[in-house]
Amino acid sequence: MAGRIGRIDTFDQCTESWDSYSERLVQYFLCNDVKDEKKVPALLSLVGGSTYQLLRGLTATRKPSEETFDRLCELLKSHFNPKPLVIAERFRFHKREKKEGESIRGYLASLRKLSEHCDFGESLQDSLRDRLVCGLRSENIQRKLLSEEKKV
Repeated sequence: MAGRIGRIDTFDQCTESWDSYSERLVQYFLCNDVKDEKKVPALLSLVGGSTYQLLRGLTATRKPSEETFDRLCELLKSHFNPKPLVIAERFRFHKREKKEGESIRGYLASLRKLSEHCDFGESLQDSLRDRLVCGLRSENIQRKLLSEEKKV
């Protein structure tokens, strides 16, 4: 479409989470002044054939076009992003070690992403620090960090 700002590809769960896609979709609607009455048809047109087929199954007795934009997004969110189990998320967080050739910044970014559903609350910074130190591959750096009093 001429005059449109940005571009939204079809949804692909292999490359992007539904949360991320729906955030981008909302931003696309905002910058292109998509009115509320056009959001459902736009969503159904943009998500692609496989996601549309999924929506047909999730809406069961109704057509996806008979639902609201928010309802369709909620159906897709609960399908693609079911509420994670805290114990499983913490398990993944605590098992994560720094990979060969991975930068410290990259490792820390990965830990932050993994901590998203761990429900660490006030202990998030301590948990990140502890996992960072424990997951390092270099015992020399670990020893140095473990001998310092101040927080890493």
